[in-house]
Amino acid sequence: MRYRCDTAHTQPDGAMAWYAEWMGGPSLAKVENCRLINLQGEMRRTVTITGEPDTWFSQPAECSIAGVKVRGYVTGDNEGNFVFEHVYY
Repeated sequence: MRYRCDTAHTQPDGAMAWYAEWMGGPSLAKVENCRLINLQGEMRRTVTITGEPDTWFSQPAECSIAGVKVRGYVTGDNEGNFVFEHVYY
């Protein structure tokens, strides 16, 4: 993990979003039980944030599936939940 987890917030879909408390305000650090939206089977994993936000609506992140690190980004869905979408890079 790159960031510490100070406070938690439960999302409407049941996932737990953890935040690091900084002088500038809270920053997303990880999401436990996060939905993986573009993988088949409605999988859920713990997703950790790996860097600063690269756009207004997403943050780079990674999760582990079957022992393999899968990289992608965390973004929001229509219901206000954080979700993970993997990318090929």
